[in-house]
Amino acid sequence: MLIDQTMVCEASRLLEGVPAGYRGHISDEDWRWHYDEGHHINWLPSVEERLLHLSTLLDAILLYDQVYVLDSGKPADEASLTLRRVLFERGILTPLDTRTLALPVSNELTKFLADVSADREEELWDTSPGYVGENIRVTLAHEQHHGSDERRTFLSALRSEVEGSPLHSGSLFEHADELRADPLGTLGFELLRQIDRFDSGALVGGVSHLRTFVYWRTAAHLGLPFIPSLRRLPTYHLLTNHIRNSVQERVYSAVGEAFHCSVSEVYENEHPLPLYLPPALSLFLDHLRANGNIASAIDDLRRSHRKLRRDLASFQHAMGGSATLRDARDAQRRLTAALTTLRAEANGAPPHGAIDQVLDIVPAAVRAAANPLDVSGYSDTLARRPAEWIRSWWVRRPIRSAFALSDRLLGLSQYDQLLEAATGQRCTTEGISWLHTRYGRCLALYGGETRLPAPASPTRPPLTTSDDTSA
Repeated sequence: MLIDQTMVCEASRLLEGVPAGYRGHISDEDWRWHYDEGHHINWLPSVEERLLHLSTLLDAILLYDQVYVLDSGKPADEASLTLRRVLFERGILTPLDTRTLALPVSNELTKFLADVSADREEELWDTSPGYVGENIRVTLAHEQHHGSDERRTFLSALRSEVEGSPLHSGSLFEHADELRADPLGTLGFELLRQIDRFDSGALVGGVSHLRTFVYWRTAAHLGLPFIPSLRRLPTYHLLTNHIRNSVQERVYSAVGEAFHCSVSEVYENEHPLPLYLPPALSLFLDHLRANGNIASAIDDLRRSHRKLRRDLASFQHAMGGSATLRDARDAQRRLTAALTTLRAEANGAPPHGAIDQVLDIVPAAVRAAANPLDVSGYSDTLARRPAEWIRSWWVRRPIRSAFALSDRLLGLSQYDQLLEAATGQRCTTEGISWLHTRYGRCLALYGGETRLPAPASPTRPPLTTSDDTSA
């Protein structure tokens, strides 16, 4: 599983009692581009947002033996982040060595951005797709660059954990219809526009979008599922949902032909499995309250649910070895039985989310394309691959857990006393309401969705939001 540094750092700061909105962990250089009264300063990390990060992080380390992050610049307050340090020391969290991906990912994004900018009438001042792509290459290759002050600041922003609000760009509101119709192209040109307006305070927003693209493509190249932090989630969901909706029918048809079965059988194979999880956040905070030891709380959580991780790993292995869709369904039934046991232990609680497999743009299928992220032609390109390749790709797609985000947002208040007893921090009614409203606006812009990052459950309709309603 791949997660981002923001999730890890902000979850750690919650446990350390770092004041909400605290800027001491941001370097002066990064803060120069983070501080913009109209865009970024009004959404600094809150207790409630950090608690969501902690909840998602704990579920990830409960489910997966190995969790990865991109190897980026170390936070200024690294020495004080106990949870982050423990996860690295235990080998649970590992930085990815992205040097072999530097050229493939940067070339992919350069070609894509060149195609996107060629289709727009608006001209950019100084930012070219090649400039952005080269900075991505330098970042993923872990190289140092001693160029202009502007470029050093751009690279610093790329390697930092500072995130802008997903709502910071008014132009996306003006192009909401285009965003829904062509998420890849609209977001691609938006990040170029924001980086181009370097001195306007928009750099952080453009870099935030760019890092989401980098996480997305890195996960695709490595065959890893990706769980983004809260602010990255709306953008990431928009991208992945657009891909699924755009290519699903044609790809399913090609998969059916490769397995010599009907398309309906492929759909049946793709049905998400309900995910019943132990209450990781409650268990962790309760242990922390009783013992005051973050490392011990992590160890207890991992030890108590080792079998669940083995079951999920066995499912991934069985899916990868499936010769037929019937074999894949047999593997799904075995995992369902294991998850049903968890449901019984949870006294019939509703699903925590779902488990499915990633449906994404596969680098191996479009490596030589003029625009490798062109969704319109991707399904046909994939369908031309040999049947044996399609069968192998289909069953080996990474397994991902799709958590119920709306439940987490609406359930924050139940942790207020436990959180305060364990950390001294407290969720407030006002803070929860503000986060609901703020995130509801994100969902209204990028598309309402209750889960991440899979499509909505058939038994649970997507959340509808507006600018004046909460998530």
